[in-house]
Amino acid sequence: MSKKSEKDLDQKQDRKEEQELDIKVEGPSSEKEDSSDAEKDKHDNQEKASEGKDSEATLKAQIAEMNDKYLRLYSDFDNYRKRVNKEKLEMVKTASSDVVLALLPVIDDMERAIKAFQDTEAALGEKAAEDEMEKDLKVKGDQKNALFEGVNLIYNKMINVLKQKGVTECEVMGKTFDPELAEAIAQIPAPDESQKGMVLDVVQKGYAIEDKVIRFAKVVVGC
Repeated sequence: MSKKSEKDLDQKQDRKEEQELDIKVEGPSSEKEDSSDAEKDKHDNQEKASEGKDSEATLKAQIAEMNDKYLRLYSDFDNYRKRVNKEKLEMVKTASSDVVLALLPVIDDMERAIKAFQDTEAALGEKAAEDEMEKDLKVKGDQKNALFEGVNLIYNKMINVLKQKGVTECEVMGKTFDPELAEAIAQIPAPDESQKGMVLDVVQKGYAIEDKVIRFAKVVVGC
């Protein structure tokens, strides 16, 4: 073999060894790069998952806050509606009270007139004069009866109208004195021990609309 051939062979052998060496050197580096890329992708995916969880938690918190605000707003509106309705009812009751209070003195006068007529009739009794004036007395008596019946009819109608509007009389006669319903204007000795602190007479009746007293009864209490 010539020296040139041997030289060429040696050069080829050297190039082959260099290529193998390059492959050995490049192999681990490539694997490291692949591993690094995989770790980076994994890290990116973890970050995205974490961001997704944070966004979901934030959204849930916002929904809960909005729901709480809605419930508070609804509760405030419901309370406002109830308060307005209550105020309207109070205004109606107040207006009704004013009208009734204006009528009560008229009713008091009618009751006094009826009582006066009844007391007069009781005092006179059924005694009639048997003389020439008997006819005139009978005519006057009939006129009084007609007047009494008219007053009594109007009185009963007024009482019925008041009852329809929720007005009731405060029943205090013969009961233990209650300052929530009556005003004691006088005290007198009680006929017996059992009537001490009891209402013995009603000078002026008291009235209420539903559960609200609009005029206290004026009474005499036993002591």
